[in-house]
Amino acid sequence: MTDAQQLINYARNQFNEIAADVERHFDLVAGNLKERFAKPLSAPPARRLPPPTTWQLAQRWMYKHKALTAAIVAFFVTGSVGAFVYVKSRDLKKKRRAKRSQSGARTDVVVVAGAVTNPLTNALYLDLERRGFVVYVVANTSEEEHFIRSQSRADLIPLSLDLVDPFMAQNQLARFQNLLGSEQRAFDHAEPHRLNLIGLVVVPDLRSNPARVEDISSEEWSDALNAKVLHTIATTQHLLPAVIEHKANVLFLTPSMTATLKPPMHSVESTVYGALQGFTSSLAAELKQDGVNTTWFKLGNIDIPAATAKQRRDGVPAPRLKPTPLRTLHDQVFDTLVAKRPSRTLHVGRGSLTYDIIGSVMPPSFIAWMMGVGSRPRIVRDTSDDDLQGSAGSLTWEKVDQERLDA
Repeated sequence: MTDAQQLINYARNQFNEIAADVERHFDLVAGNLKERFAKPLSAPPARRLPPPTTWQLAQRWMYKHKALTAAIVAFFVTGSVGAFVYVKSRDLKKKRRAKRSQSGARTDVVVVAGAVTNPLTNALYLDLERRGFVVYVVANTSEEEHFIRSQSRADLIPLSLDLVDPFMAQNQLARFQNLLGSEQRAFDHAEPHRLNLIGLVVVPDLRSNPARVEDISSEEWSDALNAKVLHTIATTQHLLPAVIEHKANVLFLTPSMTATLKPPMHSVESTVYGALQGFTSSLAAELKQDGVNTTWFKLGNIDIPAATAKQRRDGVPAPRLKPTPLRTLHDQVFDTLVAKRPSRTLHVGRGSLTYDIIGSVMPPSFIAWMMGVGSRPRIVRDTSDDDLQGSAGSLTWEKVDQERLDA
């Protein structure tokens, strides 16, 4: 055998070995793949859903019982409306009367400080006397004392308070405190009882004639601040010892519709309102430390029968929006006087809460647009006390709407 033939045989053997190795490798791979795919694939574990919530269960139940759900909703809506109407009617029919002693004598005392001839103040202290309180009305002059006595009410008594002479005022209030501390008898051989001061009702006079700031003299500013701000502060200051001693509730009643909007031509009323607001807030914080509650009544448009009757006689048309009845204010005042924890602020009267929100939240540009931009407000000089409708000189809803339409 030649060398060339030996080389060819060697190459053929090497090739056969390589081909055999490749074939064995492919057979091994094919066997592995066959075994792999022959076994069934295991499914991934099922994901467990969280348990349904109470709201989801309720939704499923409502979806399955649509008719019954509608009936239940209708029942609750009707019942809520009926309960609201019932509570309101019961509240109106509720008899609000002051406590009496075993002998039938009146024991609860209320002091009212404000403009005596003001229709709102007059209606307030007359209603308190009818409800069974012994009402003392602060009188600074002999004319005011005569006016109070002319009401011919046995338990409506003037409380003389001379603010010009502080020593005289202290002596007058000392006699009043001695009267509260001494025993009283309704009749001979009756059980003695003591008078209890349960409340001080302050009705500041915020009325002022509309005028531009440049037309108000310094004397008018001084008179307004003295008569409306300092007079209220001095009266309250003199009565505080008795209030703190008896833990009586303090009520401030102020008209708020005009003052919260701060319209033009009402700078005096807005200034007085702001000063009394700061005084009331500070006083409430101080009295809270002594266990005395202070409530600020923000009054809106209230129907005062005396003022309404005079307006009808004068031919003034009735307002389009009916004012809040005066009885609502009287009921709120009574509930606040006898409450142990009365509210800090109460809105009584149509427009009070609405204008308070507008004046505190809305920008001045919106208020100016509402009042009528570019139009001069008409000056209406109301000097009569009988023209008071919640507050003399205050803007009612109808006046504001009319000025906006005229603009």
